[in-house]
Parts: sequence; C-alpha cells; structure tokens
Amino acid sequence: MIKKLHKLFSSVKLTIFLFLFLAVTSIMGTIIQQGLPMERYKSLYSPSVFSALKFFNIFDMYHSWWFTTLLTLLSINIIVCTFKQVPRIIRLISPEKKEIDDTVFKSSQIRKTFQSQKKLSDIERHAEIIIKSLVGTPVKTVKNDTIYFLAERGRYSRLGMIFVHISILLILAGGLIGTILGFHGQMNIVEGEKSDTVTLFGGEGAKKLDFDVRCDDFTVEFYETGMPKEYKTDLTIMNDGKKVDSGTIRVNHPFIYKGLKFCQATYGIAGVSDFKVVTKNNGTGDETVLKLNMMKKVSLPGSNASFAIARFVTDHGGMGPAVLGVLLEPGKAQHDIFWIFQNGHNINQQQKSGFTFTLDSFSRLYYTGIQVSKDPGVPLVWIGFCLIMMGFILSLFFTHKRIWMKISGSQDKYEISIAASVSKNRKTFEEKLEGLTGKITVE
Repeated sequence: MIKKLHKLFSSVKLTIFLFLFLAVTSIMGTIIQQGLPMERYKSLYSPSVFSALKFFNIFDMYHSWWFTTLLTLLSINIIVCTFKQVPRIIRLISPEKKEIDDTVFKSSQIRKTFQSQKKLSDIERHAEIIIKSLVGTPVKTVKNDTIYFLAERGRYSRLGMIFVHISILLILAGGLIGTILGFHGQMNIVEGEKSDTVTLFGGEGAKKLDFDVRCDDFTVEFYETGMPKEYKTDLTIMNDGKKVDSGTIRVNHPFIYKGLKFCQATYGIAGVSDFKVVTKNNGTGDETVLKLNMMKKVSLPGSNASFAIARFVTDHGGMGPAVLGVLLEPGKAQHDIFWIFQNGHNINQQQKSGFTFTLDSFSRLYYTGIQVSKDPGVPLVWIGFCLIMMGFILSLFFTHKRIWMKISGSQDKYEISIAASVSKNRKTFEEKLEGLTGKITVE
C-alpha cells in the first residue's frame, strides 16, 4: 500500500493533472465573482444552480474544502518528487574526487577517443586550451605515467530545480495558511463612530476584532460631472478606549495594523440634515431660505400653507440630489407631493401654489466602506517568489559542465580519451568539442 502511494505521489502525471485542475477551477473562480452577498447570488442563478454552487462553496472558492484539498495533494506530490531527486542532485554537486576513476570514460554521456603523434608537451598545451575554452581552468593529475585533466563549472546550477520546488511549496503553504487562518470582509463605519465587527464575504458571518476602528473623518472630491474623484478615510485604532494607532486610507493606499490590511472600498450617505430650500414667491419675487430637517414642517412666508421634506435621494433620474417636498394647504384634501432638485432641473415642476422651490444645500453624513483582510501566509509567498526567481536564474542562465581528459601511451602514439557531461545544450557543446579536438590530432 505504501509503495503504491509513493508511486502515485511521485508521478509527474499527477503533478500535471493537479496543475491543470487548479487552473481550470481558478478560471471558474474568476468568472463567478467571489464574496458577494448570498441574496445577490440568489438573484443571479436558478434555485438548483444556486444550491449546487453553494454546496461546493464556489462563491468563496479559494477558501473551500475541496480547493484546500487540491493544494494539499499538490504539496505532497511536490515533496515526494523533490525528495526522489535529492540524492541524485547531491551526487552531482558533490566535489569531484582528486583521483579519477577510469570508468568515467566509459559511462559519461559524451565520450571521444583518438590518437595523436604530436609531442606530449603540445598535446598537454592543446588539452588545457580545449578544456579552458569549454569549461574552465583544468586540474592536472599524473598517475602511472598517465596524465589526467579535470575541469568543472556551474555545479550549483543543479540546485535550481530544488529552489523551484521549495518555492512552490512555500507559495502553496502560504496559500493554505491564508485560507485557514486568514479572512476577508468589510466593515461600514459612519463618520464619528467606531466598530469592531467585520462582515465576512461569502455569507460566512462576522469576525470580531480585539480592538475598535473609529472613522474620524471621511472626505470625497468630485469631478464636475458629479463622479467621485477621490475619497479617503481617517482612521483611529482604539483599544480599551485609548488611541493606539491612526492612519489615512485611500483607494490603492491601504493602512496596515497587526497584520490586518484596511483598504478603501466604497462609501455612501448614512444620513442627511440641515436642508436649505429656497422658496420664491412668483407674485412678489421675494425669496426666502427655509431651513428644514426630515419630516419637520415649516410655514411658508406670505401663505397659510406649510412645507416639509419627506425623502432624500442622492441621484434622482441622473439629475443629481433631490428631495421629495410636501406642500400642505388648509382645506385641500390632497397634499402636493413633488421632487425638488438642487441644480434647477425641472424648474416648471417645482412651481406649486404660486411658489417656486429649489434645493440649495444640505449636510451629508457619510459612512465609509472598508475592506479588511488578514493573510498570515503572505510572508511565505514572498519568500517563495524570491526562491523561484533564484531557481529560474540558476536553471536558465547557468549550465553544469564537467570534462575529463586522459593522455596515455608513448612518443610514437598517444591516446587521448575525453569524457564530458552537460546539464543542457549538449549538441552545441559536442559541436564545439569536435572542432577543438582537431587541433591535437594528426591528419
């Protein structure tokens, strides 16, 4: 049983399958937006589709049990494959023995033997030139009247694969730690108020923080078109009623505290007050500024009628802020109810009982929407990223080369044996070796 499991998890086919499966499911996680309220998903999908997606936790896929299982299986697969290769790599990067074993001239991937009748000194000189050109400065050894040369370069490039495997493990471990111990949610805080509760995305409830977050101030700047240009929040971290830290967050400029990241996500109007409505008497041309609050009626000057505001909207029909005005006249069975705009839109519809109404200004009380996330696996991911870059550099830009050369025989005829191995670009190496060895042969 153990041998079967070892064979399964040391299989490259399993690695390819898991990578492909993770890639396909990640595409699905991109198509289906993550972390929306459940009510939103219910409106997007039929009941049967919604039930199936909810069962597999597709709405928060990267925190689902099955995605975590896939990452765990891939981690085990990479660990087994790595340990399987470690002995071979250790053997390859271990320093060569000073005494050369002649079996290398029979077992190496590149072998070549030829004769030369040149002087031994010339053969040695050309041999050193060849080895230095291909690999590096050789080490010379003499044993039983046989001359040996050895050179090696790029030994530690073999570690590139190990670095890549370890980096993938660290990235996967960081992802798993973030999935298990981290969270992602949002908190909405009204200006001047504080909160310690984060509503988690994916309908997973709420998370209590061990401190309070207070919104000291929220400001928003608008373009001339009315679209928001920039909005920011001044935060204070409170612990037992005492200020322990503070900061300002903007879009793409988060605030970090105790491993928690606070990002500006959205905003809205939590309340409005202190409305100023300009009333113009169409007969006399006199204007009066009425100061009102919601559902508080005031008397119209020069009239027995009263006026009140029943509702406020930030944008009515694309024409900007508007209030729903109510005109109450004695003896009239029905009240006049009409929209009043800030920028003079539909001015004719705002004329009632000899008066023209225009919304002048009002005070807004904003709430800020802050995304809060904690991912304790991020440091491991960054370490993994650095290691994977080191691994790629070692694997792509460095080559492990080894060459051995043996010169034996007498003055009449010397036999030169060459053995070599390279980690990549073998054909180019062999072509260059073939061209260089012609210098010490006799035509």
